[in-house]
Amino acid sequence: MNTEIKTILVPTDFSEKSNNAVAMATEMAMRHQSKIILFHVVNNYYLIDRSGKQVIGTEVVQENTEKAEDALETLKKSIQEKCSSLQVDIQLKSEHMVNSMNDLVVSEDVDLVVMGTKGEQKLKQFILGSFSYSVLSNVHCSVLLIPEGFQKYEFKKILFPVRVLDHLNDKLELTLSLAKKNKSIINILGISDQNDITSLTTAYLDVKKKLFIKSADYTSDFLLTEDKAVHISKFSKEENTDLIVLNYEDEESWKSFFSENFLKKIINNTEIPLFFLKPKITRKHTDKDLGNYDITLPYPG
Repeated sequence: MNTEIKTILVPTDFSEKSNNAVAMATEMAMRHQSKIILFHVVNNYYLIDRSGKQVIGTEVVQENTEKAEDALETLKKSIQEKCSSLQVDIQLKSEHMVNSMNDLVVSEDVDLVVMGTKGEQKLKQFILGSFSYSVLSNVHCSVLLIPEGFQKYEFKKILFPVRVLDHLNDKLELTLSLAKKNKSIINILGISDQNDITSLTTAYLDVKKKLFIKSADYTSDFLLTEDKAVHISKFSKEENTDLIVLNYEDEESWKSFFSENFLKKIINNTEIPLFFLKPKITRKHTDKDLGNYDITLPYPG
């Protein structure tokens, strides 16, 4: 898995949470020498009759498109005023948000989506998962979720939970790269329940050994718990962590439609940025890619 961050995609609805994500993406792009793509979706409204799907409200759509173009250009200008050497591109789409994002992952070779989150959870979100979770589940590359209220744009303390074994070495390489760019301390947190304590203890000790060999600045702790999401969130707050790096894999995937799913719990209960490492899928989307989640909202949330 490629852990370099060369191209960052930032979905925006021009809200405060999106502006905060743009600010974070800008700081990261300067450290990693990355390209930024600012992305917005303009809603089209359709009427389906015997002649097929037809756009309605064309004048309204055109007006919204022009406003969005102006807003994207303003954002681009503000980024380049801060760092003139950054390459900043604009993408304005009228198709489904996640499908459009996945097309850009392929066509623009996107490595990371940086998205703002609000952290509010209504009844429907509580049952099915937040929109952030739905985007995370369906976007074909790594995702960094930035809470609206988090405004530290350097990652001085990075939490590295050892909780599943999938892509652990890739996650370690990514974390080392982030730590080098930010001059960070890496906090290794081995976290296990009774069922996988042997394999995770071995992996935890192996990570410590590799960081020692690389002369990385790190600390280490180990927790035994049946609720990894809650304890990772609690530990990150107690240690004043700036970033948590996680594998996308969910060790309790059978709970996908319930609130206790690990990924949903960590999103809904953590107040610092969450970096989810995901393998990039470089193929065009199909309608089946969207799964069973309702993600027809126009903006990330």
